[in-house]
Amino acid sequence: MRPTFRSAAAGLAAVALLTAGCGVSDNEVKPGVAAEVEGQQLSLSKVDKAVQDYCALAATNPQAQAAPIALVRAQFVVGWTQAVAVDDLAPEHGVSLPGEQIDRTSVTDAWGALGTIDDDNYDTFEFLTWIKQRLSDPVEQLGADESGAQGDAAVSAGIALITKWLDEHDVSFNPVFGTYDASTGVFSGDPLSVPVSSQAKDASNTSAMTPEQVAKLPADQRCGPAAASPAGAPQG
Repeated sequence: MRPTFRSAAAGLAAVALLTAGCGVSDNEVKPGVAAEVEGQQLSLSKVDKAVQDYCALAATNPQAQAAPIALVRAQFVVGWTQAVAVDDLAPEHGVSLPGEQIDRTSVTDAWGALGTIDDDNYDTFEFLTWIKQRLSDPVEQLGADESGAQGDAAVSAGIALITKWLDEHDVSFNPVFGTYDASTGVFSGDPLSVPVSSQAKDASNTSAMTPEQVAKLPADQRCGPAAASPAGAPQG
């Protein structure tokens, strides 16, 4: 069976975490920094490169599900802050995490089905693998230790624990993004989140746009393959 790709958030196992939101301080981060958590910084250039590389592979993969670029961008930034929280919480709860050094096999296993991982995009997918490794099984393991629950209940408890940690620590986003809206999954000030087409304007929640609405977004606002042309439609 050929793999079916969903959005970047699904690939990072971060959908529920993103909708849970996180605490944001009033402190402004330094120019060129996308986000800062407890002294750790994520650069804007790293986020921009990650979006570029991820969307480049998704665009050439017919099995990939298209998503608004603004949503992908928000998922990468907020997902990173949540992964930092997992890193901090894991020792206290006896949860083992993969090492900071990620081998190439792990990167290929995580993302190789999306497209070719090469020297030009390897750093991006190493970064996304680091996030993915922390926002997958460790979330359930944290919740199980915290609550004694199992399965979905443990995942929910893990999400709550991570959200609480972020609420209690300094989390700052670059003002260029505007305010992060947990209900829509995007930053209000991200120029890529401003709906310019009639289809986009019909969906105030970017994360809830239908595939048809996403397909009608302008190319520079859409991450993923273009919609298939109707049968018999002229090409080119």
